[in-house]
Amino acid sequence: MVGRLRLGAPIARVAIAIWLGAMLLLGAALLAKHVVALPAPEKNTRLASSLSALRVSKATDTWLAVHVLYSECRCSQRVVAHLLSTNRPNGWEEVVLWVGNGVPDPKLNEHYRVRRVSNAELAKFGIDAAPLLVVLDPKDELRYVGGYSTRKQGPELEDLRIFAAAQRHDVLAELPVFGCAVSDRLRRELSILPGI
Repeated sequence: MVGRLRLGAPIARVAIAIWLGAMLLLGAALLAKHVVALPAPEKNTRLASSLSALRVSKATDTWLAVHVLYSECRCSQRVVAHLLSTNRPNGWEEVVLWVGNGVPDPKLNEHYRVRRVSNAELAKFGIDAAPLLVVLDPKDELRYVGGYSTRKQGPELEDLRIFAAAQRHDVLAELPVFGCAVSDRLRRELSILPGI
């Protein structure tokens, strides 16, 4: 009987250690979608020329902001609410690239030029995730390609600060892209994580 107790104690410890390890791995995987940044497209001339084609204004001093938003993404919906509730700066042309099956808020169409695109079209630009902000200066040079906040569901969206810094020609550090995968490739890669 004493031998069984001694044998049972190490087995129980091992079982508890395995259970604890499995729970830590599961918790880390579930948390990953809240802390792991998604890839931003590469800053290159192909991206700049593709997005500069969205310009309507021929004014030589107009900046271009492209907001890439995904209808099924809560972070993108948060950007929509922000875009509709803030005073937008003068001297900017702002375009929304809308991907997904959902219909954009009608008010968005009233204030911004909204272009519906497929995830395949975005993939041609090298865009795999949303929400994404791209800023081009009046000479169509990429000044910013990144996210809107320092963390997922961050308290403040920083697009207006980014616009001002770009116009001052400050060196801009791109913020991480927190949101949802829009390309099939990125969705496949992230499918190993639960809840993404």
